[in-house]
Amino acid sequence: MGRCSSSRPPGLVTRQQIAVELRGLGVAAGDVLMVHAAIGSIGWIVGGIDQVLRGILDAVGETGTVMMYVGWDGSPYDVTLDLEELPAQLAAAWPPYDPATAHAVRSWGVLPEVLRRWPGAVRSDHPDHSFAAVGPRAEELVREHPLQYAMGERSPLARLCELGGKILLLGSPLAHVTLLHHAEHLASVPEKEVITYWAPILENGAKTWVRIEEFDTGSAGCLPWFGPVDMFEALVKDYIQAGDGVVGAVGAARSHLFDASGLSRFAVEWIEERYAEPIEREVDVEIVATGPDDHSEVAALFGLLDEERPMNAAGKGRLRARADEFLEDPDRRVFVARGPRTSLGILVAYMQSHERGILEQAFVDPEVRRRGILRELEIEASGWLRDRGCRTVQVHIDAGNDAARAAWKALGYESREEYLERPL
Repeated sequence: MGRCSSSRPPGLVTRQQIAVELRGLGVAAGDVLMVHAAIGSIGWIVGGIDQVLRGILDAVGETGTVMMYVGWDGSPYDVTLDLEELPAQLAAAWPPYDPATAHAVRSWGVLPEVLRRWPGAVRSDHPDHSFAAVGPRAEELVREHPLQYAMGERSPLARLCELGGKILLLGSPLAHVTLLHHAEHLASVPEKEVITYWAPILENGAKTWVRIEEFDTGSAGCLPWFGPVDMFEALVKDYIQAGDGVVGAVGAARSHLFDASGLSRFAVEWIEERYAEPIEREVDVEIVATGPDDHSEVAALFGLLDEERPMNAAGKGRLRARADEFLEDPDRRVFVARGPRTSLGILVAYMQSHERGILEQAFVDPEVRRRGILRELEIEASGWLRDRGCRTVQVHIDAGNDAARAAWKALGYESREEYLERPL
């Protein structure tokens, strides 16, 4: 059965165009280049995804090398995190990491898997934090990747800096600069969070489980951060504001090019300046199930929530009406987080049916985010739903709100359904 299209796709981007525009951005022949790519932001790629990598390789030429962070999609990191002992059944069933065949992490995009499979690609031996590279410096970049503290000294990131490499964000968010985990490792600051996990590797052809220790590179991070945007994003924005890096377009993708060693030095200083003294990760709050007497407090918190989503902003009268509606609804319970001097957050539990509950109207003061307040609100709100017989709980997040999505995923929520939409 043939395919048809009602219109020609807009924004056609060719391999040759990618190479030319990368050169215009500052990529040069012979560069050692670490790439982060959001392929969907570039446009319609003529010839398919592999043409993006071909364009990048054209830009660095035969003497250049391209590296990406690929990981392992089958890593047991999440299920063995901080386990003192490995469950025997899991240890027996889990296959060992094989650099030649292990699939790149799918959630990091499609290009890492393309690079991993590229002719001549070389991959590091780390079972969770593997890197892959193509080009004459590939082996030099990824060889002898340490199992312990894999983002530190002798890591592919350290060698990238030593070789005068560059970082390319091809439409990828500023928060995705993996090099900054290397800076976290190097920074001399107190109380960096350390985690351990288990991974199966091949030694002399046999599966061997190893316990790996490193500074936390997960969603919680090895350092406490409470800003309104991701710490890496805030750091890179300051780097750009200082006059470093180049910004331009590749196809439709807003792209950035950074000097790896310069960004790493800046990041170490930035981290050491802000974390010279220990910072408390938690804030003492009291979670209160509100009632009619708390009308003004609830309306005020709804107002702060609306300020963050101006498309849905309501006037004071509507805020008061919403507060009344929620406080009087027997199927809803409004929970507020109160600090020593002010209200710091709000979350509404809604019993949609006898089986399903919904959490909505979530807000935490930007000054105290990432300090466990949403978790405390969620515990009370989901407990209220559970006590009323709900067996599942849902959270609905606006499209594009990646920070909220990451926060709820850190609390154990997973995507369960997808939908399609179009404007009318």
